[in-house]
Amino acid sequence: MKRFISAILCVIMIAAVSAGCGYKDALSKNNTAATQSTDAKQEATPDEPKAQDFDDNLNGLCEYFGQLGYVTLKDGKIDESLVVKMDASLIGAKEGKKFNAKYGSQSVTIELYEYDLNNLNDTANTIIDSIKQTGEFTILDLPMVRAYLSDSVKYMLIYTDESIDDENPDKESDSYKHRQEVIEHFKAFN
Repeated sequence: MKRFISAILCVIMIAAVSAGCGYKDALSKNNTAATQSTDAKQEATPDEPKAQDFDDNLNGLCEYFGQLGYVTLKDGKIDESLVVKMDASLIGAKEGKKFNAKYGSQSVTIELYEYDLNNLNDTANTIIDSIKQTGEFTILDLPMVRAYLSDSVKYMLIYTDESIDDENPDKESDSYKHRQEVIEHFKAFN
C-alpha cells in the first residue's frame, strides 16, 4: 500500500513539474492582446492554417498572416485600426498594407503588396526583376529595400526587424528564425 501511494505521489509530482514548465514557457513568450507577438514554430501543427484555405488576394494573405499570428486580430478579424494602407503605385503594385508588430521584445514591420500580373507596368517589372536578381529594390533614390516575392510572384513582402544584421545575420537567433518562418509561409501563399 505504501508503494502504491508513493507511486501515485511520484506521478502527481511529475505532472505538476511538467505543467509548471509549460506555464513558465507560456509566460516567457511575451504574448499580449495589445501587441502582436509570435514564436517560431518547431513544426507545423494539424490546426495550423493552410494557405489554400484563404482567398487569393491581398485580404486573403492578410487574413492568413492573422491566423498564423503574424498580424493582430481583433475578434477573429484583422484589427484595421493597426493597418496602414500604402501607396502601392510607387512600386507598381495594385495595393499594399503595412502592419507594425512585435516579436518577443523586438518591433517588426510587415508590408504586404499585391501585383496584378495581367497588368504590370514598367515600374512593377523593374522592381520584380530587381527582387528576383538581388533580393532588393530601390525607389525614389532611397536606400535599397530587402524584399521577397511569393512563389506565384503575385505578392511582395517587406519584413523589417532592426535586430537582424542582414550583412552578417546570426542564423541561430530567434528573430532570424522567425523571419525565415514568415518568409516560408509567405512564399507558399496560393
